[in-house]
Amino acid sequence: MERLLRLQKVTSKLSQALTPEQVAHVIVQQAGPAMDAADCSIFLLEEPGVLRLVQLVGMSRRELEPWTCLTLDVPLPVTDAVRLGEPVWLESREAVLERYPAMSRLPLSHGRAWASLPLEVEVEGRVLGVLTLGFDRERGFAEEDRDFARLVARQCAQALERAHLYARERELREQAERARAEAEAHRRQVELEHLRLQAVLQQLPQAVILAEAPDGRLVMGNTQAARIHGESVPANWGKEEYTVARTGFHPDGRPYSPDEWPLVRALSRGELVRGEVMEVRRGDGSRYSLSVSAGPVRDAEGRVTAAVALMEDITERLRLEKSLRQGESVFRRIMESEMMGLAFTDRDGLIHEANEAFLSLVGYSREQMGRGALRWQVLVPPEGAEAGLRKQRELWSRGVVTAFEMELVRGDGSRVPVLTGAAQVEVEERESTLSFVLDMSDLKRAEGAVRFLATASRVLGQSLEVPDATLQHVACLASVSVASWCVIDLVTPEGGLRRAAAAHEDLERVPRLVRAWPTPAMNGSGGPLLEALRSGEPLLFQDFRAEAWRRVSPGFVPLEQVMEAGEVCSVMVVPLRSHERALGLVTLGACKPRRPHGPEDLSLGQELAHRLAAALESARLFLESQRAVQLRDEFLAVASHELKTPLTPLRLQLQGLKRVAEGLGGEPVPAERILRVVRGCESQVRKLAGLVNDLLDVAKLAQGRLPLHLEEVDLGAVAREVLEQLSAEVVRTGCWVELMDRERVVGRWDRLRLEQVVTNLLTNALKYGAGRPIHVHVRWADGVARLSVRDEGIGIAPEHRGRIFGKFERAVSERHYGGLGLGLHITWQIVSALGGTIAVESEVGHGSTFTVELPRDTADEGARAMLAEP
Repeated sequence: MERLLRLQKVTSKLSQALTPEQVAHVIVQQAGPAMDAADCSIFLLEEPGVLRLVQLVGMSRRELEPWTCLTLDVPLPVTDAVRLGEPVWLESREAVLERYPAMSRLPLSHGRAWASLPLEVEVEGRVLGVLTLGFDRERGFAEEDRDFARLVARQCAQALERAHLYARERELREQAERARAEAEAHRRQVELEHLRLQAVLQQLPQAVILAEAPDGRLVMGNTQAARIHGESVPANWGKEEYTVARTGFHPDGRPYSPDEWPLVRALSRGELVRGEVMEVRRGDGSRYSLSVSAGPVRDAEGRVTAAVALMEDITERLRLEKSLRQGESVFRRIMESEMMGLAFTDRDGLIHEANEAFLSLVGYSREQMGRGALRWQVLVPPEGAEAGLRKQRELWSRGVVTAFEMELVRGDGSRVPVLTGAAQVEVEERESTLSFVLDMSDLKRAEGAVRFLATASRVLGQSLEVPDATLQHVACLASVSVASWCVIDLVTPEGGLRRAAAAHEDLERVPRLVRAWPTPAMNGSGGPLLEALRSGEPLLFQDFRAEAWRRVSPGFVPLEQVMEAGEVCSVMVVPLRSHERALGLVTLGACKPRRPHGPEDLSLGQELAHRLAAALESARLFLESQRAVQLRDEFLAVASHELKTPLTPLRLQLQGLKRVAEGLGGEPVPAERILRVVRGCESQVRKLAGLVNDLLDVAKLAQGRLPLHLEEVDLGAVAREVLEQLSAEVVRTGCWVELMDRERVVGRWDRLRLEQVVTNLLTNALKYGAGRPIHVHVRWADGVARLSVRDEGIGIAPEHRGRIFGKFERAVSERHYGGLGLGLHITWQIVSALGGTIAVESEVGHGSTFTVELPRDTADEGARAMLAEP
């Protein structure tokens, strides 16, 4: 009886529910308690093969979240109830987990039982959903329990079916009402639209023509059609008259045939034409461009009853589009070119678009710009912020900013001088600013280089001499204008290198630079610096780090003693040369934030080196000219003295002879007396002739006009002959001369000049031999003829050895030793012309050894003339 009452209550509540949602709510609220269930849920088949949880009581929806929407292939009680069409009875937790392991994820109490009953419509056998009951203890399901559950499920299914039918009936009724209302509204709308269409056709800016099928008679044309065509369209025209009265042309210039006109195609073929561009020629010959759209008008059966053509005069639009395309093409080429940087900026200073020239100039990537990292605020240096605000106010007030110069901060922190300007533009309906930027680096660098070179030239030109102080001034100028530091090394007279100047923009680092920057030894095996000095080719290290330092400074101090840790520099080494002669090296270093040296900077370094070399060469020539003047004066004094030396005794002897003749009173002078005087005069004349010949030889050597007459000559025999000629001089000086070798040394030489060489060397040894022995060696050695003359006299100081072969040069004072200072110079010239060499070894107080080496055969080059001293 109790169950009947429960069933009656459930049935009563279900009868009051009208919609499926209400029925589902009643089921979970009434059916579960009616069967003593702890929880109850309803799953409905909302679409084929899919169950959706719509109502539940006794559990939270979150606990059933994984099973709120199930496909029938999922192994669960609710899906089995649908597939089998039978209830699923599970009397314990073990039975649940054994049959459905997937339900282990569901929070189940101990000893629970489950029942899933399909909600099936009996007549049709159609399942609407599943009623699931959960019990809080294990239990068996007796047959009467199962029958009661099935009865409740059938009542629920019937209620759900009624609700579905009610909902469907209500939906159909509402649809019918809406359809009637829409039909009435449509009728009224059609009437209204017809009236509107009549008005709109006349107000349309486009021309409209309506033609009837099948002959294409024009039934309507608005005022725009008459305006475009230049005349009204006759209402009785057919398609033949219309297509003949005007000539249409395709974009490629082909004329339209009568059946190609858009209106004709819409009438005859039912074709829909959209925006076809054509050119039409009026009767007066003028042309205009049209955009034509045409389409058929069909009746209910789909037959074409008319056609309408919509025409727009696009002559001006095409002209503007062409101009716009040309303008866009020009702007695009400008944007893509490297002529200038272009950037678009919003009002907040964000750069949202820029060309590659701009991005490269400011040192940012397109990705950084896309992230919003590129703003004018970060490009303008702090000291330029105020001027930037003034220019911004000018832009907002005038719409443009006149071009002005400024510096921009690049992405790496370095700065770049630019010429920039801006104008307000509208891009995609958004206010924007277009800015142009021209890189002024090359111009500023060139201006700075010109100023620097002009200043350096002015400093170098302040004096005819170039002391180290002047070079230091130039190095300081370089270190603050075109480089971070500068080192100048000069070749010494001894052939080494010395540090003449060093400057750094950081004064505290100058001593370290002086100590650490290498000065290569001239007798070294090589290295880039020495190679540059010898070859005259500049060096450029654009990234001067440890590897470059090891090349430049093998065995010198570590790089950290020259550069700061992590400092990035570039180094340019330029040789100083004048007339193929190495004068030294100029080294320029550029460190961040200064721009690194590049290939384009080599010309500046070479120009600086050229001006330094020119100044050094001018200073050398000035000093040489001063020395030449001094030598000339000394030579004139010495030459006067030397010429007077033989003339004085000659005059005295002649005067004595004259007095003797006058004293004899007309008697003849004794022959013996005359012969003695003549011999004395001859000796002095020979000395005078020797001096004059030396002067003539020097003059010929300077002009390259001293000829060589080559023949087979025995050098030993020449030495013996000269020694015999100088026997009187040997006796006078008290020296003892020994010819050590007796072998024949025969070669192809000039005998007269070879005698001159031997004579000069022996005379020199007798003059400075201090009365001590002189040893002469003539022999073959290493394939060359070697003549050596050694004395044990006063010797030559080391500082004088390099210049004794020069013109008018002496190693001793002319007051104590006579001569013009030409003998060794002439000797050196003759030996060089014969293809040989001459060298001297000497120690002060222990004498000197002059060694001449001659090849066996002097090369015959036709008319032989000795080269003048450079």
